[in-house]
Amino acid sequence: MAHRRNCLILVFLIIVNKFYVNSRPLTLAKLQIQNCISQNVTRQPVIIDTDADVDDLWAILYALNVPTIDVLAITTVGNAYSKPLYSGSNVLTFLDLIGCSSGVAVGYGVNLPLMSSGYAIPQSLLDSIDSYMTDPTCLNQSANIFLQPSPFSAIELIKLSLEYSTRPVDILVLGTMTNLATAISEDRSIVSKIGTLYFSGGQFKAINSYPSLIPNLTLATYPESEEMIDASPNVFLDVLAVQRVGMSGIKNIVAMPIHTQNTLLLNLTQLNETLTKLNIQLKPFVLNFISSFARCTSSNPNGTYLKWDNSAAQFMVQMQTNNSQGFCLRTQNVKSLYIMSADSHQFFGQGMINVETRLPNASGLVNYTICTEANSDIFLSEFLNKISSEKLYSCARQYSERFDIKLQQCMLKYEDTLQQTNMGKTVYFLKPIFLSMYLFIVLVII
Repeated sequence: MAHRRNCLILVFLIIVNKFYVNSRPLTLAKLQIQNCISQNVTRQPVIIDTDADVDDLWAILYALNVPTIDVLAITTVGNAYSKPLYSGSNVLTFLDLIGCSSGVAVGYGVNLPLMSSGYAIPQSLLDSIDSYMTDPTCLNQSANIFLQPSPFSAIELIKLSLEYSTRPVDILVLGTMTNLATAISEDRSIVSKIGTLYFSGGQFKAINSYPSLIPNLTLATYPESEEMIDASPNVFLDVLAVQRVGMSGIKNIVAMPIHTQNTLLLNLTQLNETLTKLNIQLKPFVLNFISSFARCTSSNPNGTYLKWDNSAAQFMVQMQTNNSQGFCLRTQNVKSLYIMSADSHQFFGQGMINVETRLPNASGLVNYTICTEANSDIFLSEFLNKISSEKLYSCARQYSERFDIKLQQCMLKYEDTLQQTNMGKTVYFLKPIFLSMYLFIVLVII
């Protein structure tokens, strides 16, 4: 009898779990759509949100070659290191050039920050980034002008991917957090479906390291026309988005801070020596793509540049796989607060930690796990080994099997049921009070 009771309870719990995802009830229509999508659950689903800067594309190349993750979508934002016209287009062009033209959805996102300080990235730098692949003096590649983005916008992709994924989705933000902040503002229920948020950048400077916390009113250029030297661009360009995302209730936020990224220097000599040491021969396009940044952007003709956003992608994989031998040697859990007052002058966009030591009642503190020390040699070896594999795991599926395309087809298939649900005809027998009654009846009968 006890065995029979345990079996019935187990069956009951399985049924309950089937209709609940991360403590959120699924209506019958949404469950049908989720089953229709038939998502691959053997790999960790990831959404990459990017401003389509060159180092973002390095990060995307790396992530696509990681066997443990499934890139569901790439969403673009046009308010940072690419102009709105180019952000989504350049991601599509890059995917096409590496042989991934149809396997991953690309959703075009927002072009304006939630709050702008007035600072603008130099037009000459944006021009060189936007034309990086096609400029005859740079990579001189031909773009396929017939490439098409996802039928969903970036905001829709974020919300719907989180809603219909059968397991929590990790999000890797390589630019500003504007897309994610907008998606959360429109549907706060998606927060519980976010596994871990990984962020490229952020400043985490101890409040006691500032000699003074009094705004310098003589610095009239801040923050409207000049960015603080040690500020994180991905934060500075939309501080409000960072604040909203941080305060949204996401349980796990991991960042690769700007000060750690700035220790990951690379020059052409180091790149060539590492390729020779590892006996790696990259495809000509890939080699030119990762070695031409300094030359094409005129940032440093001698070839020394930083490895910003791909460090966040690699840190994500290291954390996901619990790799103790990865390039990030030390992590720290901190509480951070970003300054966003219009009167803060030189402090605008600054990220401070240990704030509670000076301001015990400070509000708005957000928990982060950050990488505080990294090994540049290990980092480069990891990066080159992955991109040289040319596996492109997330690109292996056909267009019709893409998450966004299957989602659209399944939503159309169950459109009538979904509309009935939206009118209030939900699956009442799955509500908690009725589930409790059913369990009570089962226990009494047996």
